[in-house]
Amino acid sequence: MRLVDSLRGPVDPDDPACRDPEFIRTYALPFFRFVGERYFRAELEGEEHLPRSGPFIAVANHNGGPMLPDCWVMAAFWWRLLGPERPAYAMVHDAALAVPGLRNFLVKVGGIRGSRQNAEKIVRLGAPLLVYPGGELDCLKSFWRRHTIDFHGRTGFIELAMRTGVPILPVVNVGGHEVYLTVYSSERLARWTGLARLTRVKTLPVNVGLPWGVWVSGFVPYLPLPAKFVYRVGEPIHLGPDARRARDPRAVQDAYALVTDVMQGMLDDLARRRRMPVLGLAA
Repeated sequence: MRLVDSLRGPVDPDDPACRDPEFIRTYALPFFRFVGERYFRAELEGEEHLPRSGPFIAVANHNGGPMLPDCWVMAAFWWRLLGPERPAYAMVHDAALAVPGLRNFLVKVGGIRGSRQNAEKIVRLGAPLLVYPGGELDCLKSFWRRHTIDFHGRTGFIELAMRTGVPILPVVNVGGHEVYLTVYSSERLARWTGLARLTRVKTLPVNVGLPWGVWVSGFVPYLPLPAKFVYRVGEPIHLGPDARRARDPRAVQDAYALVTDVMQGMLDDLARRRRMPVLGLAA
């Protein structure tokens, strides 16, 4: 009942002050650390690159659909290394914030509505910010593309880093797309069904997994397979400060290519060492 009571009451997903360190310390960190260690057998490489002070923009690939298992396990690593008291935030899609109960949970653990204004607000506060530029298109891509960095040309994080001088911290994960199998993901079907207009989720996936067998859409809860998660944190990438370059499309695209190439190299290395889906079994 204490957990339920702590999730009651109004929260503002645009207000960083709604983050609750005591809630993280008491409930979120112990639970997700246990799940990460015991169920997903998670490992983190490169933790020495994680800045222990000051703001940074952590940029990561996204996996695992609506239950976000890759996010929660990474958050547990984050809280353990940085401490729940250090303000840190993550951009959250409107579709997740529309779910009662989940909205309160996300905001209390540091979720903030995904917008350029909120991203700049967090960085200007001097806090770390986690972004998934690929959004739902990355999260719900097909299993066959699971080891591909594709942010669909979204460069907002590049422009923010250039304007503010805050470093970009590249983070990649393997295993998140193995909690179920997405056999097909269609942006056209999302538009045709009206899903994209109603929810702002721009693709409609066909999934295979537990307990439903086969299901359609990214909104159905599921039982994740116990895939082994491996994360790697790369060295910070410094792009600024240079507000003029942030307004130069060519400079922005060059920096975008640099960051995504670095991340693809990191992901390729983890993928080469992974012998089997779900089980992991590094070569």
